[in-house]
Amino acid sequence: MKLQLTAQSWLTLGAIASVCGGSAIISSAATAYLITHSHLTHSPYDRWLLPTLLLALVLGSLAVAVWLLHTFILKYKLDEEKFRHIFAGAAIGIGLDSLDGTIVESNPALQTMLGYTREELAQMRFAEFTHPDDLAVDTELFSEMIAGNRDSYQIDKRHIRKDGELRWVRLTNSLVRYSNGDPKYTIAVAEDITQLKQAQESVTLYGDIVQRMQLGILVWQLQDLDDLTSFRLIECNPAACDILQVTVERQAFIGQNMATIFPELLDTAFPKLYAEVIRSGQVRDLGEMWFGDRSNPTRICTSKAFPLPNQCVGLIFEDITERKQAETALQQSEARFRVVAETASCAFLIYQGNHLRYVNPATEQITGYSYEELLQMPFWELAHPDYRDLVRQRGLARQRGESVPRRYEIKIVTKNGEERWVDVTGGTACLNGQPAALATAYDITERKQAEAQLQLAANRDRLMAEIALRIRSSLNLEEILQTTVAEVRQFLKADRVFVAYLDPEGGCRTIAESVDPQWKSMLGWEVDGRSATIIRELFTSDAVLAVNDIREIAQTPLLQEHYQRCQVKAGMGVPILLNGDLFGVLIVNQCSAPRRWQPFEVELLKRLGTQVEIAIQQGQLYQQLRAMATNLECQVEERTLELQQRMQELQNLNQVKDVLLHAVTHDLRTPVQGMLMVLNHLRDKGDEMISMPRSMLDRMIESSDRQLTLLNSLMENHTDTKPPLPCSYQPVYLHHLVENALAALAGKLTKNCSTVINQISTALPPVTVDPTKLQQVFEQLLLNAMQHNPPGRTVILNAIEIKSAQDTNHRCNRRNTPFLYCTVEDDGEGLQPDQCDRLFQLYVRGLDNRHLTGIGLGLHRCQQIISAHGGKIGVHSQPGRGSQFWFTLPLSRLPLDRP
Repeated sequence: MKLQLTAQSWLTLGAIASVCGGSAIISSAATAYLITHSHLTHSPYDRWLLPTLLLALVLGSLAVAVWLLHTFILKYKLDEEKFRHIFAGAAIGIGLDSLDGTIVESNPALQTMLGYTREELAQMRFAEFTHPDDLAVDTELFSEMIAGNRDSYQIDKRHIRKDGELRWVRLTNSLVRYSNGDPKYTIAVAEDITQLKQAQESVTLYGDIVQRMQLGILVWQLQDLDDLTSFRLIECNPAACDILQVTVERQAFIGQNMATIFPELLDTAFPKLYAEVIRSGQVRDLGEMWFGDRSNPTRICTSKAFPLPNQCVGLIFEDITERKQAETALQQSEARFRVVAETASCAFLIYQGNHLRYVNPATEQITGYSYEELLQMPFWELAHPDYRDLVRQRGLARQRGESVPRRYEIKIVTKNGEERWVDVTGGTACLNGQPAALATAYDITERKQAEAQLQLAANRDRLMAEIALRIRSSLNLEEILQTTVAEVRQFLKADRVFVAYLDPEGGCRTIAESVDPQWKSMLGWEVDGRSATIIRELFTSDAVLAVNDIREIAQTPLLQEHYQRCQVKAGMGVPILLNGDLFGVLIVNQCSAPRRWQPFEVELLKRLGTQVEIAIQQGQLYQQLRAMATNLECQVEERTLELQQRMQELQNLNQVKDVLLHAVTHDLRTPVQGMLMVLNHLRDKGDEMISMPRSMLDRMIESSDRQLTLLNSLMENHTDTKPPLPCSYQPVYLHHLVENALAALAGKLTKNCSTVINQISTALPPVTVDPTKLQQVFEQLLLNAMQHNPPGRTVILNAIEIKSAQDTNHRCNRRNTPFLYCTVEDDGEGLQPDQCDRLFQLYVRGLDNRHLTGIGLGLHRCQQIISAHGGKIGVHSQPGRGSQFWFTLPLSRLPLDRP
């Protein structure tokens, strides 16, 4: 704990020290005290006291030193107490700041202003609680004061309290210097001007509001209470100028007398009224003022006067011209509305909140309630319970301004409990300044009843049409009758419906029935001829017989038996006629209780009887037509079979004709053209005697052989017996055959601009084949690639050895037998899938493959040759991607020396 000694304590210590002869102690103590409090000594008296005291102590004059010390302590004690009293009791904040801005000392007012304790402030600088927007200015002024450029400064700034609240202060900061002029510390005085700032802002705000408000404001000052002509205008806002229609600039007449600005006003009672307001200090309503003709004023205003200080009176003007016009129009509109509402045949209702505020006489007439009763009940209580929630929700939502359907139809309940339909149209309104809703309601009960009757009739007609359609949908007599009784019972909700058939031979029996399980069945019931005659007599006409209660009619023995047997309480019956004769009777029974049959039910039964007659006639006609159709079908089948046989014969003859024709014109033309080329070449030599090279002779022989072979093939395909193709087998190398085929077709390949790439290796093993026929295969595949593609195509020949059929997806006819897999591939137009499937068949152009030329004899011949050699042939092709023809040949096991 820090030890603090007052001046009296130091005096007592000095006295004790003097008794003890301790001048050194007193000297030391006095010096320490003076030095400790030297920052508070400023007067000349203080400045010479310390040196004198030290001199006395040095010279040993204890008495002088004690006197001097006592005198200083008493003086300083009085000054310090006075300063402390002022510092602590000041209402404004005072702080002692060091030269770096640290708060060395603060009074309670400053602590309260900032919300910090004395100890907390002692550790803070003024920058820590200064608003950031004000810190730069404060820091700059403080720095100028410390630098000696100014002795003090004053600014308005914002302080941030410890709790975050902003307080406006007026800060006066002064610099305290040492005797040599160096800065010592600063004294800051902070006055809380928050309320003043708020008042200034309010004054500015209110002044701006006055200038901008739509109400006109005038302020007159009566300079002499006894002189009404001394009124002087001291304030006038723009709205007052507009209302009073003043065209002079506002500043031009501020401060002018009333006689100068509004001289005509002095002749009215207004100056006297203004003076009474000033004297009484009471607000006074001056009523309405008209500008122009009173019957047709150009502007209407209301005015009110209120007292102000300094013998002033304020006047407020409000332009109510539009409001007055609107009120007049509203009054006229209300008058017209009341006339319309009071005389209208539809109900007018205005409701606000939950209750009705106005209803017209038509509302009383429709609902049965009186005017007073209607105003006492919530508006939705008039609605039927099924519609009350709907009416309540929409009515309240409409008053809230929400979007709801404007028109809808509901049921209401009148005072006597009657249900009525109304067509309601809702809208929004305003009543006494509050939102309300307006509804009109037309009584549409009669229309609804008529619509219900029409709908019921439409439903009956629709059901009648559906029933008739189901009855007539079948052509089987049993199904027709069973459908009839089921549909009639379901529609009439009867206990039993049955059909009694009257046999032409005189009997009567029940042939169709639909009955509720709790009642006895009539199906199979028969009566004798006499009873059947009675039934015929009852239903001689086509009228419907209806009995509402069997106890009310005379009963014959037949009816008594029927009623007792079937427990009938009421019934209806209608005759079923067929070609004018009575076919039977359609009977409806009610067994649970008597029943009053409605006219539409009687009419329905009569119409259904007619539909049953039509359905039975249709069934009979259908049976006759069916028999005729069966006979006709048999005759048509016989004639069709004969025609098919004749057509097949003609087709076969046609096909043979086409095969022969196309064989001659296309397939046989090729070898003939080759022979003609050779003969023409010989004739062009010009010699009488022509010698022919053997190679040319060989070509002519080969061409003739090929032509003969094609003719033989054509004959073989059209004979009933097809002997195996004769072949002369011998082992050959495949590349020799290909070279011979290419040499034979060299002229055509050159003419067609075709390029042939022969990739068949000379290292392939030999195959046992007929060389002539196998060469024909290669030639035909090459010709096929040239004939069915545009010129300039590329054809690739290739062959590979397959050791086993399992090594490839292609299979020969012998399992695990080595064979050669040969391909002829072109880059032409390709083939469709359906063409690939039938490409090797003998087909006729114009019948099913019009897009192909020739009769397919060459490819068919290739298939025959490859099959005769034990191999297979096929094609892989896609449109636009060319074709690849392939075939397989078994390898020869015979030894053969390679050339």
